Amino acid sequence: MSWKGGGGFRFYTLGDAVFLADGSIKSPLLGAYEGSAYYLLYNGILGDKRPQGGNVLTQAVLAELDNIAGAKHAREGKRVIYGEKTNLSERRLAAENIVFKQIPYEIKAR
Repeated sequence: MSWKGGGGFRFYTLGDAVFLADGSIKSPLLGAYEGSAYYLLYNGILGDKRPQGGNVLTQAVLAELDNIAGAKHAREGKRVIYGEKTNLSERRLAAENIVFKQIPYEIKAR
């Protein structure tokens, strides 16, 4: 069969880049979608280069996430936070409207 033409294409508008040229991530706040903000915690994102720093959701890390997103924005809508673990209780997570998702060590940004 011979192609007779026709068909179509679509234009999409992409958001800001998440990765820098060296493969690192710009910010723990990856973006927002349908009223939820998405965060990724990993070593060094908040300036703490120790292996145990920056990828565990603690009160101090949560305060820094609020600073990054802006206190008002951080409290609006659900926050989905991916990290190694959380030290916050289920009650506290619910009060802060946070869904915490544990990521395995094997996941790496490229």
